[in-house]
Amino acid sequence: MSDLSYNRYSRLSDSMERDLMQKALSEGESVQAATLARKMLAALIKGVIAVKNYIVEVTRALDEARSKDAHFSGSQW
Repeated sequence: MSDLSYNRYSRLSDSMERDLMQKALSEGESVQAATLARKMLAALIKGVIAVKNYIVEVTRALDEARSKDAHFSGSQW
């Protein structure tokens, strides 16, 4: 498998990977690059949207905290 994984639990051992490949090849599964690319793109888009929503929520929370702090401390915001 790849050593580029950031999660140590997501790696497959060589024997597991070999067994999965043998099973996939024996069942006649075909891998289509276009289908995999679409799935990867959809996952990437969902990830980007999730990160964007997270940043927006954090920004809102920080603005709300600043406005409450300014209200109690008397500074202008």
